[in-house]
Amino acid sequence: MDNFLLITIIGILLLYYFSSTNVYKSLYRKLNEEKNILETDNKKLQDIIDRYEKQVKVSAATLKTNQDNLQVARDDLQKLRLENNELKHEIEILEKRTEELYAQVNTMI
Repeated sequence: MDNFLLITIIGILLLYYFSSTNVYKSLYRKLNEEKNILETDNKKLQDIIDRYEKQVKVSAATLKTNQDNLQVARDDLQKLRLENNELKHEIEILEKRTEELYAQVNTMI
Protein backbone atom coordinates (compact mmCIF):
# COMPACT_ATOMS: atom_id res chain seq x y z
CA MET A 1 0.00 0.00 0.00
CA ASP A 2 2.86 2.34 0.80
CA ASN A 3 4.37 1.64 -2.60
CA PHE A 4 1.05 2.24 -4.32
CA LEU A 5 0.55 5.53 -2.52
CA LEU A 6 4.11 6.56 -3.26
CA ILE A 7 3.76 5.55 -6.92
CA THR A 8 0.46 7.45 -7.13
CA ILE A 9 2.01 10.60 -5.64
CA ILE A 10 5.01 10.30 -7.94
CA GLY A 11 2.66 9.76 -10.90
CA ILE A 12 0.63 12.83 -9.99
CA LEU A 13 3.79 14.85 -9.58
CA LEU A 14 5.07 13.62 -12.97
CA LEU A 15 1.75 14.52 -14.62
CA TYR A 16 1.91 17.96 -13.00
CA TYR A 17 5.55 18.36 -14.10
CA PHE A 18 4.88 17.37 -17.74
CA SER A 19 1.73 19.45 -17.99
CA SER A 20 3.46 22.48 -16.50
CA THR A 21 6.49 22.04 -18.80
CA ASN A 22 4.14 22.03 -21.81
CA VAL A 23 2.52 25.21 -20.54
CA TYR A 24 5.91 26.82 -19.97
CA LYS A 25 7.09 25.72 -23.42
CA SER A 26 4.04 27.23 -25.09
CA LEU A 27 4.46 30.44 -23.06
CA TYR A 28 8.13 30.53 -24.02
CA ARG A 29 7.24 30.15 -27.72
CA LYS A 30 4.65 32.90 -27.48
CA LEU A 31 7.09 35.17 -25.68
CA ASN A 32 9.71 34.51 -28.35
CA GLU A 33 7.19 35.29 -31.09
CA GLU A 34 6.23 38.54 -29.36
CA LYS A 35 9.88 39.38 -28.83
CA ASN A 36 10.64 38.80 -32.52
CA ILE A 37 7.65 40.90 -33.56
CA LEU A 38 8.73 43.70 -31.24
CA GLU A 39 12.30 43.52 -32.52
CA THR A 40 11.16 43.79 -36.15
CA ASP A 41 8.86 46.69 -35.27
CA ASN A 42 11.69 48.34 -33.35
CA LYS A 43 14.02 47.89 -36.32
CA LYS A 44 11.44 49.38 -38.69
CA LEU A 45 10.93 52.35 -36.39
CA GLN A 46 14.68 52.83 -36.03
CA ASP A 47 15.04 52.81 -39.82
CA ILE A 48 12.30 55.41 -40.09
CA ILE A 49 14.01 57.54 -37.43
CA ASP A 50 17.33 57.28 -39.26
CA ARG A 51 15.71 58.24 -42.57
CA TYR A 52 13.99 61.25 -41.01
CA GLU A 53 17.21 62.32 -39.30
CA LYS A 54 18.96 62.26 -42.66
CA GLN A 55 16.13 64.27 -44.21
CA VAL A 56 16.33 66.79 -41.38
CA LYS A 57 20.08 67.13 -41.84
CA VAL A 58 19.65 67.71 -45.58
CA SER A 59 16.84 70.18 -44.94
CA ALA A 60 18.92 72.02 -42.36
CA ALA A 61 21.82 72.26 -44.79
CA THR A 62 19.48 73.54 -47.50
CA LEU A 63 18.01 76.10 -45.12
CA LYS A 64 21.49 77.25 -44.14
CA THR A 65 22.44 77.65 -47.79
CA ASN A 66 19.24 79.55 -48.48
CA GLN A 67 19.82 81.75 -45.45
CA ASP A 68 23.34 82.52 -46.65
CA ASN A 69 22.02 83.34 -50.12
CA LEU A 70 19.35 85.59 -48.62
CA GLN A 71 21.95 87.36 -46.49
CA VAL A 72 24.08 88.03 -49.58
CA ALA A 73 20.99 89.30 -51.40
CA ARG A 74 20.11 91.56 -48.44
CA ASP A 75 23.63 92.95 -48.35
CA ASP A 76 23.56 93.60 -52.10
CA LEU A 77 20.15 95.27 -51.80
CA GLN A 78 21.39 97.47 -48.97
CA LYS A 79 24.42 98.50 -51.02
CA LEU A 80 22.21 99.25 -54.02
CA ARG A 81 19.85 101.34 -51.88
CA LEU A 82 22.77 103.33 -50.51
CA GLU A 83 24.14 103.80 -54.02
CA ASN A 84 20.68 104.83 -55.26
CA ASN A 85 20.38 107.39 -52.46
CA GLU A 86 23.82 108.75 -53.26
CA LEU A 87 22.90 109.03 -56.95
CA LYS A 88 19.66 110.82 -56.07
CA HIS A 89 21.64 113.24 -53.93
CA GLU A 90 24.11 113.82 -56.77
CA ILE A 91 21.20 114.42 -59.19
CA GLU A 92 19.77 117.02 -56.80
CA ILE A 93 23.17 118.73 -56.59
CA LEU A 94 23.54 118.67 -60.38
CA GLU A 95 20.00 120.08 -60.83
CA LYS A 96 20.81 122.93 -58.42
CA ARG A 97 24.05 123.59 -60.23
CA THR A 98 22.21 123.55 -63.58
CA GLU A 99 19.68 126.06 -62.23
CA GLU A 100 22.54 128.26 -61.02
CA LEU A 101 24.19 128.10 -64.40
CA TYR A 102 20.91 128.99 -66.21
CA ALA A 103 20.48 131.86 -63.77
CA GLN A 104 24.01 133.09 -64.56
CA VAL A 105 23.37 132.77 -68.29
CA ASN A 106 20.09 134.65 -67.95
CA THR A 107 21.80 137.46 -66.05
CA MET A 108 24.47 137.66 -68.73
CA ILE A 109 21.88 138.07 -71.47
